[in-house]
Amino acid sequence: MIVENFADKDVEAASKIAHLVWGDLYIHESKKLQKLIYDFMVKYYDLNRKYSFALHNYDFKGFILTNTKFDRNDSINSFKEEAKSLDEKEQKTAVELADYLEACGKEVKAVMQENDIMIGLFISLQKGGGKMLLSKLIETCRSNNIKNIYLWTDTTCDYDYYQKNKFTLVKEIKSNINSKNIDTLIFKKEV
Repeated sequence: MIVENFADKDVEAASKIAHLVWGDLYIHESKKLQKLIYDFMVKYYDLNRKYSFALHNYDFKGFILTNTKFDRNDSINSFKEEAKSLDEKEQKTAVELADYLEACGKEVKAVMQENDIMIGLFISLQKGGGKMLLSKLIETCRSNNIKNIYLWTDTTCDYDYYQKNKFTLVKEIKSNINSKNIDTLIFKKEV
């Protein structure tokens, strides 16, 4: 397996993997909305390629997308604009998701310092691939004087993975997204 910096060639494959992993969350929505959501999630978190990596084993197997406290992009506005082409119910679903992602990111960035990194999106389909991606991120952080890695996740994801990899829970937030009550969790790992 090869871990290399995330690149333009990885964006489409990352969106497909996100859809594969989280497809059940929006299974009742139109194919158009599903594609819009997963494309947006990758674009939204594709902010800092110095600290973002892709995993390849003949084909694309996973990725980790990160950002600093100050990285920003305009994908949320583009997403909300594209969502206007959907029916009213799907527009509401799309906007609630975008607002949720933005709110969670703000919660994490509020506890981050200038020399910290936030993991935005992290998926591996390859056994052991997540550890390889995380190890590459930690190695890159250490060589660039990054002190902590933060992330947010929620109870729809495999959040136990982070505790097994020595992330500590710093904050828990009760959330409601698209009429579902979930717990949003903020984790931190010292580098």
